Amino acid sequence: MTLRALSGAGPRAQASERRGDAAFRLAIAFCVIVVAVGSFAVSAPFGFAATFLVTAILAVAVPASVPAVIACAFLFQNLVVAWFTPFVPDDAAFDALRGANFVILMTAFGLFFLAAFQERVRALPALGPWLRLTVALCGVIGLYLLLGAARGAPKDAIIYFRNTITPLACFHIALLAASLYRVDMRAPMIWLCTIAVAYGYLEQVFRTDFLGLFHGDLYIQRGLKAQIEAGVWEKALRETGFVLRGLEDTMTATFFNTALFGDALPRVFRNGGPNFHPISYAYALSLSSAWLLFRGRWLLPLAAFPLLLVIGSKGAAFLLCVALAARLAYRPARAGPVLAGVLLLAALWTVAATLYGARHGDYHVLGLFAGIRDFIGNPLGQGLGIGGNLSSAGVNLDWNRAQGEGVAAVPVESAVGVMLYQMGIGAFLFFGFLAALAVAAGRRLVETGRPDFLFAFVSVVTISANAVLQEEAFFSPLALGFCLLLTGVAFGRHVRESGEGAPG
Repeated sequence: MTLRALSGAGPRAQASERRGDAAFRLAIAFCVIVVAVGSFAVSAPFGFAATFLVTAILAVAVPASVPAVIACAFLFQNLVVAWFTPFVPDDAAFDALRGANFVILMTAFGLFFLAAFQERVRALPALGPWLRLTVALCGVIGLYLLLGAARGAPKDAIIYFRNTITPLACFHIALLAASLYRVDMRAPMIWLCTIAVAYGYLEQVFRTDFLGLFHGDLYIQRGLKAQIEAGVWEKALRETGFVLRGLEDTMTATFFNTALFGDALPRVFRNGGPNFHPISYAYALSLSSAWLLFRGRWLLPLAAFPLLLVIGSKGAAFLLCVALAARLAYRPARAGPVLAGVLLLAALWTVAATLYGARHGDYHVLGLFAGIRDFIGNPLGQGLGIGGNLSSAGVNLDWNRAQGEGVAAVPVESAVGVMLYQMGIGAFLFFGFLAALAVAAGRRLVETGRPDFLFAFVSVVTISANAVLQEEAFFSPLALGFCLLLTGVAFGRHVRESGEGAPG
C-alpha cells in the first residue's frame, strides 16, 4: 500500500481539496472586495487606507492568492458597488467606490515591485528582461501622465493612466507570484467562469427583476442619469430617431450589435454581467472559457458562447472562435503551423474589419484614422487623457461630420489609434512588449507543449488585433489586464518549475 493510499490523498481527494481551497480563497477575495467598497462608502481617505491595509496583509500572508483576488475584483467589484448604490447619493463618492479595485491592484503591484529586489528574485535571471521592460514601460506611461495632466484635464489623464498601466501591473504581479509560489489557477478559473455564466443566464432570463435583487437597476439608472444630463440620448434622438422609453432600452441592441442584419432580427437584451459593462463581461467570459478550453474543459465554454452572441462583442467572440480552432488543430508536433494560423486569422480579421468599416463609415475605423493622422502630425504624443472614448473630448463627437470627412475629429473607439495619439512613439514600446510576449509564448509552447502558452499566444495576438478597432481591448481590465494576469502566471510557473535562468 502506497503512502498516498494510507493518507487517503488519492486523485479525487486531491481534486476535492483543491476545489475547497479555491472556494475558500475566492471567499476571502470577495470579503476583501466588500471591505474595500464598504470602506470607500464611509469616506475616500478611509477607503484608501483600509483597502491598502487589507490588500497588504493578504499579499504578505497568502501571496499565491493575489492573482485570483485581482481577477475577482475586476469581475465582481461593481456587483458589490451596486448593493451600496442607494446608500451613496453623492456621485463623487460613488465613483470612488468603483475605484476600489484599482487601489487593490496598485497596492499589490507596489508590494510585488519591492519584492523584485529580493535576493531570491535576482537568483532567477530569466525574470530580469521582463521586469526591466515593465518598469521602463511604467516610467514612459508616467511621463505621458504628467504631460496629459498638464495639457488637458487631470481627471481624464488619471483615467487613461489607470487603463494603460493595469495590464502591466497584472503581468508583473502574476509573473512574480507564480515564480516564487505555487499559484494554481485551475479551480479559481472554474469557479469564476461558472459564476459568470450562471449570472449571465439569470440576467438574460429575469432581466431587471434579477438586477433589482441587489440594486443593480439603481446602479444602471445612475449611469443613465449622467448620460441624460450629458445630452447623449438627446443626440441619439436627433441622429437616429431613437426614443428612450425606459431602463431596458439602454440594455438592448441589434443582434450581434451590428446593423448588418437590418430589421430582420429583433433587438436583444444585452447582458452587462456582474461588472455592468457588456464588452468587459464578454471578454471575461471569452478569456476564462478559452483558458479552460485549452485545459480540456468544454462544458463551460459551450455554455458561455450563447451569452457572447447575445452580448454582441465581435472581438470577444472572435477570440473564443480562434481559441476553439487552435484547440482542435493543435498537436505537439505541429505547433508551428497552428501559431502561424492564429497570426493569419488575426491579420485577416483586422484587414477585413478595417476595409468594411472604411467603406461604411464605421466609427471605429474613423477613430483609428484620426489616431494615425494625428500621430503623423505629432509623433511625440499629446499625453494621456487627450482623446479617447473616456475623455471629455470623446463624449459629443459629430459623427455625421466625421463620416462625411472620412475621419473623426479626435481618436476614439480604437485602442491603437488612441494610444498612438496619446503616447506617440512611446506607444511602440507597449506594442513591442505585447509582441515579445507572443513570441516568447510561442517558443515556450514549442519547447514544453504546455496549454497555458497556447492560451497566452492566442489571447495576446487576438486582443492586439481587436485593439486596432476596439478601445476596450486594451483599456478594459477584463480584456488585456485579465489576459496578462493569466499569461504572467504561465510564465512565472514555468520559471519556478524549470528553474530557468537560475545559476548552476
